[in-house]
Amino acid sequence: MGDAHRHLIRSRQTAVVYEDCVSNFLAFRSTGKVPAEGPFLRAEADEFLFLNSLVWQQKTLDQHRQALNKVLCIELPRYRASVPTFVRSRAYTNDEINLIVSQMSQRHALSARLISATGMRAFELLSLSDVDKCSPSPDRPWRSDLFSGLTNFVRCTTVGKGGLARSVAIPKVMYEEINQLRFVWPTIVSDRRKSYTPTFDLAAGQALSLAFTRASQKALGFSFGIHGLRHSYVQRRLNELQGQGFTFLESLEVCAQEVGHFRKDITLHYTTVRG
Repeated sequence: MGDAHRHLIRSRQTAVVYEDCVSNFLAFRSTGKVPAEGPFLRAEADEFLFLNSLVWQQKTLDQHRQALNKVLCIELPRYRASVPTFVRSRAYTNDEINLIVSQMSQRHALSARLISATGMRAFELLSLSDVDKCSPSPDRPWRSDLFSGLTNFVRCTTVGKGGLARSVAIPKVMYEEINQLRFVWPTIVSDRRKSYTPTFDLAAGQALSLAFTRASQKALGFSFGIHGLRHSYVQRRLNELQGQGFTFLESLEVCAQEVGHFRKDITLHYTTVRG
């Protein structure tokens, strides 16, 4: 895609996903021995989606449709995936989190505990900064009651999907730990083909995700991925907020903003309880 994403897509992370989708489409075309440089026919993209609707889940199918629509400037039909999508809980219990962390290095364990306490994504640790250095996105209707019920925390800022900057509440004791890890000089760190200049020298991104998965497999015999810590955060905060008198929908909206969704329907998926 080169620099095309700058004109088509606002989020660099979305551009990376779309680039992978387009690469899959080009690989599909190459099997038909058609010129790699085009022209690209709508019928080819349509056939690509139809055939893969038989083997992909809906989310993967929709991602490829969106990518092709954007890059080829067309509107392809939405196919229903033949492979069902199973929604299951990915939340870890506190005991499970402690067991996983015990199998990690001190550096990785600190980042895992930080994600568990704040609901951040693994890559968001790379943009974590003090609130006076980066303010929450001003174009969003932020609730005034975020982090209700939490005490002894330091408010910081991170940047998530789509460039959304939001506040996160870091326990004061944990903030004192990461405060010792500030970079003295600007340092460039790369993760998933994107460059960051982090404030803190924290394990983050894909490397952290892989380390967490290995530790979870070793400690528990299974892994829901480090994203499961966000599920745990949402479920814990829902219980805390409802215990303070918030309704379920109010609690869901607060949680949605705290984890950087702004859509209650997405956050609702995090509430599934393990059987």
